[in-house]
Amino acid sequence: MQTPIRLGLIGCGGIVQLQHLPTLCELDTVRIVALADPDDDNLAKVGATTGVPPAQCYADYRDMLEQAAIDAVLIATPHHLHAEQVTTAAEAGCTVISEKPMATSLEEASAVLDAVARHDVVYTVVHNAVFTPGTLHAIALLQGDELPEPQVGRAKSIFPMTEAHHRASPARVWRASKAAGGGCIGDTGYHEIYSLETLMCSPVRYVEARVQTRFFDIDVDDVALLLLEHENGAISTISTSWGMVGGGAGELGGLCEVHTRGDCLRVVGRGRALHRFSRETGAWSEIPLDVTDRNVTGHADYLTATFAALAAGEPPPITGARAYHNLSIIEAARRATQARRAIDLTEL
Repeated sequence: MQTPIRLGLIGCGGIVQLQHLPTLCELDTVRIVALADPDDDNLAKVGATTGVPPAQCYADYRDMLEQAAIDAVLIATPHHLHAEQVTTAAEAGCTVISEKPMATSLEEASAVLDAVARHDVVYTVVHNAVFTPGTLHAIALLQGDELPEPQVGRAKSIFPMTEAHHRASPARVWRASKAAGGGCIGDTGYHEIYSLETLMCSPVRYVEARVQTRFFDIDVDDVALLLLEHENGAISTISTSWGMVGGGAGELGGLCEVHTRGDCLRVVGRGRALHRFSRETGAWSEIPLDVTDRNVTGHADYLTATFAALAAGEPPPITGARAYHNLSIIEAARRATQARRAIDLTEL
């Protein structure tokens, strides 16, 4: 693909302003040339940061796709809008980078992949948590010869919210709405699912789960507990909730750890820190990391790697098939809750 890649932003809210722009504005491989957002304030803020003129700022993303000279789009909108926007961008012949999840159902996700294949465009989904300093270092250790294969893993993301949290901002309101594709397993827990599966070094095959609403008066799940069996027979668990309390009495509210027959690894805070347990000494020790404000969420390294791949004509680091698989695990967890049994992903 010709560089710099001409990029249009679909959605110019908080995630774009806080996490995407600091990297996008520095990369030589990409240039932001058009913006789309129904909120005038968002357009003004991002336009001022990027230098995109008002004539290239659109209230409707479809107008941007029809009128702007762009090669690719980055979609950062509420979950329920992703499938339609990705499909429309693919029909326009654009490379598509979408925030997670790719859709709110497997039916929508299948339609997305069909559209991407039919129009022969490149498509990727932001899985930023595997590009954080701690997770990248853990992956390197597990892919080397130093550690044996993981046998058991666990991950959790506990956010002790209140009813007020879900009314505090537009972002929280739609995340707590079924119509907008909300719910803790598909929002916050989404990251733990792909992160733990990556560290377990084997794809998930069977899913047992309970996905429920136990804490708040909302129409989506606020707690999810998963028991996973991987293709190599290893097992792992994931717990995520907006109502449970985590972080007290020395217990971490967010972690992703794997246990091998040798040493064990624990990624803390989605990659803010990494600890290693020595079987020989029986103690945990922290592995030094270069963590900065820019790389701590993983967006910077994900975007850098993705645009480098696009510029070189290579596949992006996160494929549509991988994002579909992650959504399959979430769908299996919902079905397992209803059926009160483990779901084989091949059933989907």
